[in-house]
Amino acid sequence: MARPMNPLPAGDSQLAAFAEALRALRVKAGAPALKDMSQRCGVGIASLSAAHSGTELPTWRTVEGYVRACGGDPGQWESRWTALRLDRQAGDDASAATLMRYWNRSSRRLTPPQQVKDAAELAQLLNHLRSFRGLSLRDLARKTPGFSHHTYGVVLRGDRPVTADILVAVLRSCQVGPDATRHWLKELARVRPAEALRAEGWMNTLRTGLRATRLPPRTAPSAAAEARRNGLAVPSPYRRTRPRGGGEGGRPMGGPRPRIGSA
Repeated sequence: MARPMNPLPAGDSQLAAFAEALRALRVKAGAPALKDMSQRCGVGIASLSAAHSGTELPTWRTVEGYVRACGGDPGQWESRWTALRLDRQAGDDASAATLMRYWNRSSRRLTPPQQVKDAAELAQLLNHLRSFRGLSLRDLARKTPGFSHHTYGVVLRGDRPVTADILVAVLRSCQVGPDATRHWLKELARVRPAEALRAEGWMNTLRTGLRATRLPPRTAPSAAAEARRNGLAVPSPYRRTRPRGGGEGGRPMGGPRPRIGSA
């Protein structure tokens, strides 16, 4: 027997109406327990509970799993969830809402709407793209497991600079095509010249028309350049070292020093 659900919060009528519709679908399905629903759809119990709480907009993956677990058709819910998401983002940030409408009109070409000013704006645009696709940070890590959700979070918040590898990983998770991905890589190379070589490697991979299953190999010069960029010591091949088997003046290394004036 499912536990009774908490009352819906007052205030956000659209979000509450969406949560109420999810609750009605669950009741229609016989009010299955959240544990049983989680086993059917693979979504966590806490995420399913938050989906019908009316306090926050769930991700599309959560809504899709919730609906499937109750025997519903996710296709009938996607447009309603998308409209609610765009409406809420319009209320939070006017520029983000404009961006969402731009991508909604040209969904086949998910590129920045204008030239990116700097690396911080690039990270912000990537985060908006993630929201546009309805993906959480854990969804990114699940779809493209090269990085953890924590790494995605610090990069998309702007606490760590965007790299070419993370850029491509986010774009893959958001199902961005090769042409649009090359556009993003060109913007990255422009605002972060240190990533230009790596971005060029990705663009060459995309030009072959093959979907790379691994990150393209780094060349030796770029590995050394990255070490210097991150403040790591790069050993010089010309550094003098002590000769093998002895120290200065032929004295065995680690042996006692001779006393001055001793016989």
